Amino acid sequence: MDVLLHCHILLASDQTAVESLPESSLSSAATQILSGFSNEVINKAIFESINIEQITKSNALDTLKQWINENVLSRHSSPESLAIAIAFLQCFIQNNFTGQSTPLSSSQTLFNRSELDETHTSIFTELLNVSGQLTYELCDDPVYLLLSLLILEELTDGKTLFDSDCEPDVEKVISNDTDPIVALSYWWRSRALLVQLSLVSEPNGYHPIVASSILDSIDLAHAISNGLPAETEESFKKQIYVIYYLEHCRCLLAIQTEHLCLPSLTKVKKLTDFEFVLTGAKAKRTKFQQVAHSGLIILAKSSLPEEAVSAVDSPDTFELNSDLLLEKPQFDAIGNEHLDEQIVKKQKSDETDGVISDKILPIAVRQEFIPPSLQELDPNNQPALTQYDNIQLLLRMYTIRQTSPANNPLVEEELGALISRLVYQDGAKNWTIFSRALWERSIVETKRAKTIERGLLQMQSLVEELGLKISTKMIPDRANSVESTKQRLKYIHQLPLIPRWSLDATLAEKYMSLGVLRSAVEIYERLHMECEAALCYAAVGEEKQAEQIIVKCIERNPKNARAYSILGDIRQDPSLWEKSWEIGRYVNAKTSLGRYYYNPPRDSGLDRDHAVALKHLNDALRIFPLSFDTWYFYGCIGLEFGKMNLAAEAFSRCVALDETHSLSWSNLSAAYVQLDKLKEAYSCLKRAISSDARKNWRIWDNYMIVSMKLGEWDDVLLAFRHLVELRRDQAGETSVDLPILEKLIEILVSTDYPTDSSQRLTHYQHSCMEFVCDILPSLVTTSARLWKLAAKVELWRKRPWMALACHEKAFRAVSHNPELTIDEKIWNDCIDVCEDLVAAYESLGEMEGKHGAGDVVCQNWNYKARSSIKTLMSRGKNYWEDSDGWDRLVELKSTL
Repeated sequence: MDVLLHCHILLASDQTAVESLPESSLSSAATQILSGFSNEVINKAIFESINIEQITKSNALDTLKQWINENVLSRHSSPESLAIAIAFLQCFIQNNFTGQSTPLSSSQTLFNRSELDETHTSIFTELLNVSGQLTYELCDDPVYLLLSLLILEELTDGKTLFDSDCEPDVEKVISNDTDPIVALSYWWRSRALLVQLSLVSEPNGYHPIVASSILDSIDLAHAISNGLPAETEESFKKQIYVIYYLEHCRCLLAIQTEHLCLPSLTKVKKLTDFEFVLTGAKAKRTKFQQVAHSGLIILAKSSLPEEAVSAVDSPDTFELNSDLLLEKPQFDAIGNEHLDEQIVKKQKSDETDGVISDKILPIAVRQEFIPPSLQELDPNNQPALTQYDNIQLLLRMYTIRQTSPANNPLVEEELGALISRLVYQDGAKNWTIFSRALWERSIVETKRAKTIERGLLQMQSLVEELGLKISTKMIPDRANSVESTKQRLKYIHQLPLIPRWSLDATLAEKYMSLGVLRSAVEIYERLHMECEAALCYAAVGEEKQAEQIIVKCIERNPKNARAYSILGDIRQDPSLWEKSWEIGRYVNAKTSLGRYYYNPPRDSGLDRDHAVALKHLNDALRIFPLSFDTWYFYGCIGLEFGKMNLAAEAFSRCVALDETHSLSWSNLSAAYVQLDKLKEAYSCLKRAISSDARKNWRIWDNYMIVSMKLGEWDDVLLAFRHLVELRRDQAGETSVDLPILEKLIEILVSTDYPTDSSQRLTHYQHSCMEFVCDILPSLVTTSARLWKLAAKVELWRKRPWMALACHEKAFRAVSHNPELTIDEKIWNDCIDVCEDLVAAYESLGEMEGKHGAGDVVCQNWNYKARSSIKTLMSRGKNYWEDSDGWDRLVELKSTL
């Protein structure tokens, strides 16, 4: 029963589901947590207040651990202790992420004080620092999160992360046989660690590794599901797996390994049987618009029944009431134009349903490709989605944003389509999900001139709705506008965590990007975010102002490792980076040191020292091995200085973190080539060209070379053709690598051309023949050598008339060279081509012609041969009459 109760807490079920279970102290705690009154659980669990007078900077952690052992772990069972840890965590989230604040602060609940002095508040805040990064100093009740983490560490027997010198054990510790309460404790510890990571600016250190390793295996969900009573409904168990995949994706986004999200997103989509597709539609967006313009739309439909959200808990929505804009876009019927008018680019699509297998979003490029169940939907009145399906769309939106180039117009359209599907749906809405969708819509709208004002006002409104104590509010408080706490907390662990001050800081960044510096600075001053303010000033070129802010920040807090590192970036001073690493083991400081010694400034007087650079990067990667950029830089140094084993390891890590990064695959192949591992290099290059590398000619060139060494001539031909396509507009006929083309044609003509209708061309034969006979003629301008190769293939195809035409074009190409009269080499080359043409006339002229009705290829071949010789002699008579080449022409003419 304890496992069932905790699963209800994990899933944030309705409290009525717990009220029907037998009464116990745990069921009472579960009911209060699910009702949004976690503070009541803490009040009941506290038998003895913490003596604040005994807490100092040196003994704070030990004092809190002793209090936990005496008042929580020794007085309560493991399930009850876990509930208390959850209550601490939920209270912290309520006060710092979702609002509204708990009735009593931690000082009143835990210490019997009206408020804590600044010294003790800073002690608790500093204990939550992550790898040299300071926790936001104005976060409310940091001791709640601190106690939750300490209890969860005890329940999971995990190595503490509060000791920076202690390397945690991240090996797999969860299996199907793990005790379900222990598995639940691990899950909640992962949640708590992600909350802690959201309090700092960048995820690094051991915390991301531990959080991701807990959620790395589905065995976590198996262990919990196996511990449920036998009569538990399958739908309830299914929800555990749904939130597992959602939270795994959320974790990957939080620790900046977003390229690994797709498998989890795909599995949860199948698990919920969620149907959605991105397609095109014409829409009107203004009241006076006469013609609908094309845009993108998400058609989506949930398969699972929606959990009811009461109208009281649902946030209010207000009409736009604009004189120009419609309340929401009005779409025409999807694909109402004729199919022949639905012009689409050629893309790889699934032959079964015509839906393009996009990495994140399935795309239907034509109306008939839309799944039948979605074709029936009214685009202007789509059904409400379940909250889990709404979260799926939000997570896909975040994944697209973090894996796509910034400010890409097409990406912005896709994001807008996803957000619109979330915002413009009828039915009661969850406050957290709906407000997040509005926030993301505002982020998109602030990038457009026509909607920037509305976006900023919406962002300001959402910031104020969190219950912040802002003295000058732009939007007045509304009566009865406070949504229930339980609805705000219900899905917070499935969404990327954004603290309330981070929302405010994002608003400040928007003001800064618009040049509204005064408003931005006011927000940063109110938030005490000196580092962020300095970075913004540095971004707009005001380094001196940024330096002044950082210096003041260091004077106020000498242990701010991040501030030292930023000051080092501004001054390019290695001693500041060393100081940052010394006081806080700040990873970015080591990365900056590596870049500095790899390419020191000219005025430093230092020479490039790759050994020192690699040492610093190695230190950074030991602390935070999930950094893609650091691994990539590490590998590039290895390639440049001949450390191929090191480079191979580094780029292997890169492709493990992002398997779509084509340059990493290419660099990995380069390392393997130097290590004489051609088969591995070949495999890596195949992965590179299958990724986003269609326009990178270097990758295709390497692919062609490695394929040649392995004798993979089909792949050589593929790469050769693609290289020509990439270079033809700039290089013309010089884009053709003649020695390689000659080798490809040699392989082609060594086979027999099929003469029987029952025989078919191989793929290589067809592709090579197509290139030489169809593509190559459009490139050739002056190269007789290319025309001769084309003639060779035409002769192999049993088309002597085309072979002769190629020889004639080769002669015309060289005989019209303006340097013919001044360069004897060109004159001799022209004579060689003339000899080949005459030989072609003699050998091909009397062969069976094109039509096969008794005609020949060239009936007057002798006359044409003599005419060609005369033409060349007339052009060179006044210049080369005494040369050896002239004598060759005279002799050639006499033979006819």
